[in-house]
Amino acid sequence: MSYVDAGYAIGLSVLFAYSIGLVLRRRSLERRIELSPSPELDGAAEPGPTSGP
Repeated sequence: MSYVDAGYAIGLSVLFAYSIGLVLRRRSLERRIELSPSPELDGAAEPGPTSGP
């Protein structure tokens, strides 16, 4: 195996490990969002008074 092949193998291995880490981080964040209580917005969804023409 040449040094070039070894470099490509190391580079691809690092990228693969990084992508696995990103997937695991995303899953844990999504799980955290699902388990966290959603904040109740007091009147934020209701439209406020509008001024007429």
